[in-house]
Amino acid sequence: MNIHQFNLQFSPEEDRIIFRLNTFNKEEFRFYLTRRFVKVLWPVLQQLMSNDLRRREPEKSHVAQAVLEFEREKVVSRTNFTQKYSEEVTTYPLGEDIVLLFGIRVKQGPQGDILCLHNAAGKGIEFMVNNAFLHPFCKLLAENVMRAEWELNLSSVQQMTVETVQPSPKVLH
Repeated sequence: MNIHQFNLQFSPEEDRIIFRLNTFNKEEFRFYLTRRFVKVLWPVLQQLMSNDLRRREPEKSHVAQAVLEFEREKVVSRTNFTQKYSEEVTTYPLGEDIVLLFGIRVKQGPQGDILCLHNAAGKGIEFMVNNAFLHPFCKLLAENVMRAEWELNLSSVQQMTVETVQPSPKVLH
């Protein structure tokens, strides 16, 4: 699967983060991320970043934290966060309904790690990840967690900095 774009947006009505991903083949996948799921996913993402760095530059593994921080700044500064998410979709391989993610698995692929995200019934996606995807994804995820006011400590090997975001208006139900 060749990822074209992804988008993360907090939904106060659902108290979930909506993760949308589209491919160059104009397929879209839609997922809900709960607070519990993000709490489990975050350390996996951090490990995947370290794995990617070790695979690309094994000689720098002893200074991984500094290298990841430098790399994060470089990748995030080159990422276009202002580009509008493309709505030009022709198919929804998992259906148009948003899938509630439940499980995370990482598989080893010939070119690197494959992140497997699925619901309780095993419905989901698998895609190759690298730091060009992981750094921007983690930045957007951390910003949405702050917006959601989930009070998760998303510390990492790289001590991410996120833009100041305004919390969502409180909705009590």
